[in-house]
Amino acid sequence: MKKLFVLALAFITVFSCGDEIEFNTPALQGKKDGERWKALFYNASFNDAGKLVITGGDNFESITLNVADLAIGNYPLGVGNSSYAEFIDVEDVAYSTNNEPDSDFSVYPPDGLITISRYDAANNTVSGEFYFNAYSNSGLKTVNFSEGVFFDLPLPIGSGTSIMSCDDAIAQSAIAKELYVNTPTTSDDYSANCNAYKQALINQQNACIDADGLIQAEIDTLICNDDDGDGILSVNEDENGDGDLTNDNTDGDALPNYLDDDDDGDSLLTMNEDVNDNGDLRDDDTDGDTIPNYLDNDDDGDGILTINEDANGDGDVTNDDTDGDTIPDYLDDM
Repeated sequence: MKKLFVLALAFITVFSCGDEIEFNTPALQGKKDGERWKALFYNASFNDAGKLVITGGDNFESITLNVADLAIGNYPLGVGNSSYAEFIDVEDVAYSTNNEPDSDFSVYPPDGLITISRYDAANNTVSGEFYFNAYSNSGLKTVNFSEGVFFDLPLPIGSGTSIMSCDDAIAQSAIAKELYVNTPTTSDDYSANCNAYKQALINQQNACIDADGLIQAEIDTLICNDDDGDGILSVNEDENGDGDLTNDNTDGDALPNYLDDDDDGDSLLTMNEDVNDNGDLRDDDTDGDTIPNYLDNDDDGDGILTINEDANGDGDVTNDDTDGDTIPDYLDDM
């Protein structure tokens, strides 16, 4: 078993004499704007999304720490981050790390960090540290917390949820990876399985601490989605097969295929070139030249570019049928 971080030394050194956390007693405290602040009541719970929420107060003020994942690790705070801290002061002014400062008031952004350092499975308690700068809704007031700690806060009994250990995270990643590597990129399940593996790696990164960057390197190799929404997963838009999506640009415009919703530049969106309407763009090849229509700028092979077969000039080549045979000109070589 991988040993979890021991907080004893950190807790001893966080506060000066007389301010130490009492061991074997749950606690939540820190320094608010440089002055000692200690919660008289505290709670660790899970919200409806199953995420960890730590709250505490001293009958006049209260603090809430919202942690994005249930894993040992570091959780950055600030606008755009899924973890955030909130504080309500004695005047009932609410502060959040998700609030931007007024541009005339401060140039310093809201930021901070919550660290889950220990999960005691036997006693079902959680411990860690935090610090943050937060702003009021108006952006004109700020509060700073430093040297914050939460120690042995009990989690709900029977909640069925616990903080993920490093060993559990590694096991989860192994299962997700096996499913991912055995799913073809053409499968309808590929995107979901790829994203599940990516999330498992993120959980492992948080739980085990990615000191050498190897987990992040693996995350960076995963291409799970359809970035341009054209009906073809980005991983399948590597036409030259060199593993680099940025140098595949069929129509020679400013966008590589995986970011281009009209890959061949023929005025028809890639997603609309599924002539047989079976959901697979790669088996539509009207002129039989081995180039699927979505990559072919002359779909019927008649020598006239598809984009130039707009006889009525309305910008839509699908409604031009010069000979009235119900086949639009751009698909009709006669």
